[in-house]
Amino acid sequence: MFLAYRQFRKYQQRRAMADPPEVAMHMPQPTHPAPQADVYPLRPSTSTTHKSNLLTAKRLDAPPRGYNIDIAHPPPSRTPSPTPDEIDFLNGVRTQRSLAQRIRMYLVLAVVIAVIALIESYHEKILNGLKPATSWLHRTPGAWLIPIVILIAMSFPPLFGHELVAMVCGITWGLGVGFAIVAAGTLLGEICTFFVFKFACRPRARKAEATNLSYATLAHVVRSGGLPIAIVIRFSALPSHLTTAVFATCGMQFWVFLVAAVVTLPKQLVVVYIGEALNSNDSRSNKIQRAVLAVTIVITILAMVYIRRLRTAAKPSVVYARRKARQADLGVI
Repeated sequence: MFLAYRQFRKYQQRRAMADPPEVAMHMPQPTHPAPQADVYPLRPSTSTTHKSNLLTAKRLDAPPRGYNIDIAHPPPSRTPSPTPDEIDFLNGVRTQRSLAQRIRMYLVLAVVIAVIALIESYHEKILNGLKPATSWLHRTPGAWLIPIVILIAMSFPPLFGHELVAMVCGITWGLGVGFAIVAAGTLLGEICTFFVFKFACRPRARKAEATNLSYATLAHVVRSGGLPIAIVIRFSALPSHLTTAVFATCGMQFWVFLVAAVVTLPKQLVVVYIGEALNSNDSRSNKIQRAVLAVTIVITILAMVYIRRLRTAAKPSVVYARRKARQADLGVI
């Protein structure tokens, strides 16, 4: 019986091997479950909000409670490191000036010293040469508008020459009227400069702030200091129209700038008084002129030292802000 069963099984196997492929295709095939596409790896879902569970292989749709992170864009492990230029800036390493820059600096210094020496040595001849023009300005009605227009035109950087115009006003009209003319021209010119730079030069100022560390620290000090810093900066040796351009591009409010400009008008009063003293040619006036000039120089030096300390203290904040800006440029929130 057992031998007969073995012979029958062998016959069935030979018969199955001899069947054509078409018959084999119709034979029952084993079935297997289809693989699940979202079991691994776990991906964020946009349609469900189920909590993830590795044991049940559900998708990870939200971070655990208490972790405010973006799974699609994880934050980096640390803020980008400072660049070599920023490290030198923090350590107070000064950039070596080129030969052309040093020549320009020495030329400007030599011109300033030469002008001061010429005015001090030949002020009588200068006054005699200016006497026809100053006499015409003094006796002509409405001629006081001419220095006002000149001061407005010279208020736009890189033009300069406010001090010379103020001295001529002091020679021509004296201290009272001369100072009123200079104050009107200075205020009107710097108001025009403020609005022009505020609306026309803001993108360029942002670019300069992003590339120039010295300008970036000055802008940071101006923005964070408010009215007191604006007054101190305008009392420094920096030209007033240049500080106006910096104030406008740094986002200073107009009323802060206007109050600082009015408070610092005594700088122009000193220059007008020097012109009047040159015209009077009195020994007492000359002594007062030198005393006023010395006080102005001392105030300027103190203001520059104070601003320098503020800029040094602002260096870490400026460098850190630049590092965070580079982190944001990488596309990380």
